[in-house]
Formats: sequence, structure tokens, C-alpha cells
Amino acid sequence: MADRIFGKVPEDQTPRPRQAAYIVIRRSGSVAVVKDGSMYFLPGGGSEPGESPIETITREVAEELACEIVVDREIGKAVQYFYSADDQVYYRMQATFFAGRFSTEPDGEFSWLSETSVMDALFHECHRWAVAEASNGRETA
Repeated sequence: MADRIFGKVPEDQTPRPRQAAYIVIRRSGSVAVVKDGSMYFLPGGGSEPGESPIETITREVAEELACEIVVDREIGKAVQYFYSADDQVYYRMQATFFAGRFSTEPDGEFSWLSETSVMDALFHECHRWAVAEASNGRETA
């Protein structure tokens, strides 16, 4: 199946490529999110050179939340075009999404948002898509 595509870039801009991986962790009707400034994201982030999506998500969650995860399944892949005001550049983020759970208790800053409110809170449209796709599967608490 082809990647889902979200967002747009002005025709006169060339987006910078970015590989990433994120995980949807659900528990009792809520979804784990991390906050960066005023924006919410799924746990995860950008890949290091040569890193697989599983390696990325494992490292990112360890860095962000000081815990370990179990990946239950791959949800899918999506492309998100977006503008980063911090970097003043457009990105073409190709992300792989997983469903899973915490195998150790998180020690970093994160929140549980209800599945209803998380859809309004998440910054990237592709993250909202992944949460909706994960809800079609089984509970991962």
C-alpha cells in the first residue's frame, strides 16, 4: 500500500527530507503524548543515519520518556509535509507508525489524552491518522 500523504509545500519550496518513527500507546481510552512547547506529538521522532524505524522508536522513547516499549505491530507509513518555524524550513517527513505499550514505567514528561481530545491536540495530521488506525486494532495497555 502507498504511503498516506498529509500537508502541502508551496511550489517554490523544496522540502528537506526527514525519516521518523512514532508509536501509538493506548491505555483505558487514552493515548500517550509528549509536549514540545505548545504542541503535542506521539512519542518518537527523527531517525539517525542508518537507523531502522524500530531502532528509532526504541531510542526516541528511551530519550524522551526514560523507559522501554514493546512494539505490537506496524500501523503503516505516512508522509507529512510541514513548516518548522524553529528551523525556518519545510520538511517532507516520511514516518513509520507502530502500536505498542510501555514495558517499563515512563519517567519523562508525557500526558495521557482521551482519544477524543488527542485528535484535536496533535500537531501533525499524520499522527491523528495513526491514532485512528491504531484504534481499529486491539487495545495495547
